[in-house]
Amino acid sequence: MYKFSFSIEHKDLFNSSLNYSLNYKALVFDAIFTLAAIFATIYTIFTGIYFTLTILYKILLIVCCILFPIIQPIIIYIKSYFHYLKIKDIQINMIFDDEKISISSKDESTIVLYENVYNFIKFKNMIVVLYDSIHGQIMPDRIFNNNKDEFYDYVSSKIKYAREKAKEKSN
Repeated sequence: MYKFSFSIEHKDLFNSSLNYSLNYKALVFDAIFTLAAIFATIYTIFTGIYFTLTILYKILLIVCCILFPIIQPIIIYIKSYFHYLKIKDIQINMIFDDEKISISSKDESTIVLYENVYNFIKFKNMIVVLYDSIHGQIMPDRIFNNNKDEFYDYVSSKIKYAREKAKEKSN
């Protein structure tokens, strides 16, 4: 059994948002788009076309070059900061026992059976427990006291076992 009591910090929300925005498909698109914009800008400069473009087109080329590597992280940072202001004083308590996950805060309390966990993801800086495709709980690395891998293996095995058991019952 594992028990955690923690608050979410601004950097946790920012890292969580970055983790989701940098999934493989989005990352490939972002890289291709940015490289294409950089090559287009370099091409127009070397051919002299850049200097004949209107200011609007010049700005558009530059914005396309910095959209994903610079502007997107700034927007994510600002959004995560405003979200943090709404939840900054909330203490989260999580208990992982043999059959379920109990989550509580000052206003809410819920229980999620392992078989109903939508996804359980280990990132380099946190673990995320998703209850459905939208809702979940981030668990930053600082709460694990260097037991992150052990905890992840424990919960993963509980989820796998519960899903197999539920599958057997339905057959």
